[in-house]
Amino acid sequence: MRFKIKYIFAPLLFLFSLHVYAEYKTTDFTQEEYQMVIKTSGEYTNCLNETAISQVESQSDVRIIADYAMKQCASILEMLYQELVSANYDPKAVRRLVGSTSNRASNKLLSNLMRYRASPNQ
Repeated sequence: MRFKIKYIFAPLLFLFSLHVYAEYKTTDFTQEEYQMVIKTSGEYTNCLNETAISQVESQSDVRIIADYAMKQCASILEMLYQELVSANYDPKAVRRLVGSTSNRASNKLLSNLMRYRASPNQ
């Protein structure tokens, strides 16, 4: 019986250890991956701006406009997240990258919306 247990559990432990010690890529984007991140960031910013512009006349609160735009454009960042995770990048690092992209674009959007609302021709 011991003989059988050794031949059953040893391969299982080996497979489990391969999964635990899987290494993720952490740096060195390929040129294609870097271009994809830049392009997706631009697409997200454009989507935010277009969605916000369509809501400016119907909504008076810039925070609601920004929130609506972020919800409408979230699928763009989700696609970027999935692409990078499938390329074997660490999900935590990718989440920080996507969060940084989202924060930068939304802060810029809020700034532009507040500037637009404060302009005298409003």
